[in-house]
Amino acid sequence: MKVLMIVAQFHPIVGGAETQARRLAAELRRQGVAVELWTGRWSRDVPSREVVDGVPVERLGPGLALQPRRLRRWLFLGCLFVALLRRGRQFALIHVHQLLYPAFAAAVAGRWLGRPVIARVSSTGSTSDLVMAARGGLGLQRWLTRRLLTRVVAVNHEAARECLRFGYRPAQVVHIPNGVPLPVAPAARRRDGDGLRLLYVGGLRPEKRLEVLLEAWRIADCPGTLTLVGDGSERAALEARAGGLRGVRFAGAVVEVDPFYAASDAFALCSDAEGMSNALLEAMAWGCACVATHVGGNVDALGGTSEAPPPAGGFANAAAGLLVRVGDAAGLAEALDRLARDEALCSALAGAAAQRCRAEYEMAAVARRYRVLYDELAGP
Repeated sequence: MKVLMIVAQFHPIVGGAETQARRLAAELRRQGVAVELWTGRWSRDVPSREVVDGVPVERLGPGLALQPRRLRRWLFLGCLFVALLRRGRQFALIHVHQLLYPAFAAAVAGRWLGRPVIARVSSTGSTSDLVMAARGGLGLQRWLTRRLLTRVVAVNHEAARECLRFGYRPAQVVHIPNGVPLPVAPAARRRDGDGLRLLYVGGLRPEKRLEVLLEAWRIADCPGTLTLVGDGSERAALEARAGGLRGVRFAGAVVEVDPFYAASDAFALCSDAEGMSNALLEAMAWGCACVATHVGGNVDALGGTSEAPPPAGGFANAAAGLLVRVGDAAGLAEALDRLARDEALCSALAGAAAQRCRAEYEMAAVARRYRVLYDELAGP
C-alpha cells in the first residue's frame, strides 16, 4: 500500500505534530508501508525534496518568507491542492496530521480522487484543532471536513468526545494514541543525596503554564534541581521569575534530550491543554515519576480514572503518575514535596510509568493500529 502523509510543518521544525509525523512515518516504512510525506516549504534554506529517516519528503511552495503568515498558509494550501489533484491517485490513502487547513484541502481533493482521507486531531482544550478550525472564517472548513473526511483519529478520549460535540459522526471517529520509541531499558536511578531531580521538556510558551511550575517549586522548597529543556517566547520572563529560586536551570533547546530523561527522577507537565504530549510519553518510557495537569492526553497517558479534576491544593493518584488541577501551584507543590520525601513512591510511579508506556504507547504497536485502519479503508 502506498500512503501519502501530510503535515503543514516538518523537520527541521520541531513540534508535537511534526515529531509524531516523523516517528510514525519512519515506523510505518519499517513495517513495509510505502509512506511518502508532503509538507510546506517555508524557507529556501531547506531542500524541496529529501529523505528523512528513510521516508521521501517533498516540500511544496516557493520557500518565500511572505508576510503576513496567513498569506504563506494560503499559498501552501493552493500548492497542496494542485499537487493532490495532479498526483493524488498514485496513493491508496491520504493521512493528514492535524485537523486544520491541510485537512480541508485533502478532504476536498480526496472526494474528487475517490481516495479515503483520515485526519488526526492532535490537541484538545484551548489549543484544540477543532476550536482553531472554527476561527478566522474557517467554519466552512469544519463543515466540509465533517462531511468529507473518511475517518478522524482522536489521540485521546477527550478529543473523541470533542469530535462528537462538533458534529462528527461516531462511525467517523477512531481512537489511536500517540506513540513513542522505547529506550532499551529505563534508567536505573538512585538518589545521590542532593534531592529530587525534576525535569520539564517542551516549548517555553504561554499554554505550558511554566510560571505555575516555578511557583510550585518555590512553595515546595524541597532540596534538588529543576531543569527546563526547551526554548520559546516566554523564556526571558521565566528566567526573570526564577531569579533567586534554588536549583533552577534553563538548558535551552538541545539536539539530544535522552540524557536529561536518564538523569532525572521526576518529570512535570503543567499545561492548560494537551493532545498527548510527546515529552510526557518520553519521560514515562525513560522511567521518570510523572506529575501532570488533569487535561486531555495527560489523563489518558497516566491512567487517570476520574473525569473530574483533583481538589484545589491537592493531587490525585493515577495508575502511572500524579494529576493536579490546571493552574494549581499549591497542588503541584504538594505533589512535588511528596515525591521528594517519599523515594519509594517516586520509584514505584517511575516503574509504573515505564510499564504503562511499553504496554500502551510503543510506536511500533501504534503503527500497527494505523495499518489496520489503512487496510480497513483502502484494502491490504
